[in-house]
Amino acid sequence: MKQFNSFHARLVLLFGILFLAVSVGLTAYLDRLASATLAKAAGDALYSTGNSAAMLISRTLVEREREIRLLSKSHLLTLGDLQGAEVQQLLNDIRQSYPFYAWIGLAAPDGTVLQATDGMLLKQNVAQRPWFSGGLERSFVGDVHEAVLLARLLPQQNSNEPLRFIDFAAPVHGADNSIRGVVATHVHWGWVHDVLSSVLTADAANSGVELLILGSAGHWLHPYEYIGQLAVPADLPPAGQVALVDWADKQYLTSRIRISTRLGDDLGWQLILRQPAEQALAPVAKLNRQLLWYGAMTLLLAMILAYRLASHFSRPVEQLASLAQKVAQGGENVVFNVSSKLTEIRHLSGALSSMMIKMAAKRQALLQANSTLEQQVATRTADLERANARLQQLSHKDALTGIYNRRAADERLKAEFATAKRSSQRYAVLLMDIDHFKQINDQLGHETGDQVIQQVAKLLDNTIRDSDFVARYGGEEFIAVLPATDLHGAVIIANKLCRDIASLDFATAGRVTISIGVAPSAVDDTDADTVVRKADAAMYEAKRAGRNRVMPQG
Repeated sequence: MKQFNSFHARLVLLFGILFLAVSVGLTAYLDRLASATLAKAAGDALYSTGNSAAMLISRTLVEREREIRLLSKSHLLTLGDLQGAEVQQLLNDIRQSYPFYAWIGLAAPDGTVLQATDGMLLKQNVAQRPWFSGGLERSFVGDVHEAVLLARLLPQQNSNEPLRFIDFAAPVHGADNSIRGVVATHVHWGWVHDVLSSVLTADAANSGVELLILGSAGHWLHPYEYIGQLAVPADLPPAGQVALVDWADKQYLTSRIRISTRLGDDLGWQLILRQPAEQALAPVAKLNRQLLWYGAMTLLLAMILAYRLASHFSRPVEQLASLAQKVAQGGENVVFNVSSKLTEIRHLSGALSSMMIKMAAKRQALLQANSTLEQQVATRTADLERANARLQQLSHKDALTGIYNRRAADERLKAEFATAKRSSQRYAVLLMDIDHFKQINDQLGHETGDQVIQQVAKLLDNTIRDSDFVARYGGEEFIAVLPATDLHGAVIIANKLCRDIASLDFATAGRVTISIGVAPSAVDDTDADTVVRKADAAMYEAKRAGRNRVMPQG
């Protein structure tokens, strides 16, 4: 057993055991960590695909509902001849704007169809249809259903499934707020196929990813071939989560996402994504095999390294002394790898090793202290920058309405004035004031007054063009800055705003109107406030002329 008493043999044995334990433990740890990471990545990818699809479906529903609601407020419907050619042309144009509009029609309050694209259902009575009864009361969005009246009038788009539609409807009110009719559209269910196809990439489809839509009644809406054929698992994961679920045929990585429409009619749809577990977790199995191979190679290399290290530590004591001299001269990367018997270098090697460990520890402590200090400075700097950015944002926003305030408006006016001076490009200013606002506050209370200001601000912010700027200028006054706009264009925009405000239902306050003064910039303006003063004078002219009107600079 003398061969095990040498320093070299004991080091080989010690390093061998150490590397064996570290290699096995590290390989097992990396295997678990990487497997969990890849499994989570697969789930995240599945959820990301579903979230994109759900958002796109929701946005499409909201866009269609908004389009029909805006159509119901068209002056051709609210004030014009409902059976006139202009209304017919308007319905035809809107149908052509979206390929999945199957039918757009206008029905009288008794349910008789007055206008319809391609003349389908004209003069028929639709009073018993859910979209008509729902559309009489409010903006209506109906659940998916098979075609009833249009089944024999429209061509079959897919021979494998019947015609199915989503209904959108909205009431048409006259100038006296009475019901003039209901405008509605049937949208081909094929738009869902189009949306899901645009989201599902070729790689995802090749990996077995499926997108299914579950209706509020707990039955499949898409794909059609699953309706009545595929059982809905009882242990679907909660909304927004991913889990392995046993389906009828095999196990799938499954995610469930609620499709929120942000509309009054919640359809209760849920998007179900599933991918066969063997395909979803295929990278995990491949990684396990690779880690097993890498672990074996690492263990082999570690044992070789252990032998080489032990051999180096058995060098003659003269080499050890030479290395110690290098340390004394300031060397930091000296490795004591001399070959020798254990009894010959035990005390000297231990002392030198201890010295090197202390030096390394002190150096590491210094580096750690420097790193901590730099991190603290960076953190404090980032916090200060975020706070300053937040203060800057708050200083430019109106607390009540959330739109820009007078300070931001003054800065925008100065910027437009400077641009106009450089490029001779004109701009226009609208100064708006809510009519009889003091009566609203006095008779209905300041809370109602605040709500009126908020609703007016929201409509102005949603109606102006992307390039325009709107702000609350003080009290019940608002200002809009219209770049690259002359007086004629500004008057058109102002008239639209005035009409939209007058047609808006303000709940408790009832009907609210505004007076608008319009003024364009001029080359001889002396400062940014000149055009504002002209718009202000025009606004007061509108007040004196009877309010609820637009008055250009006279």
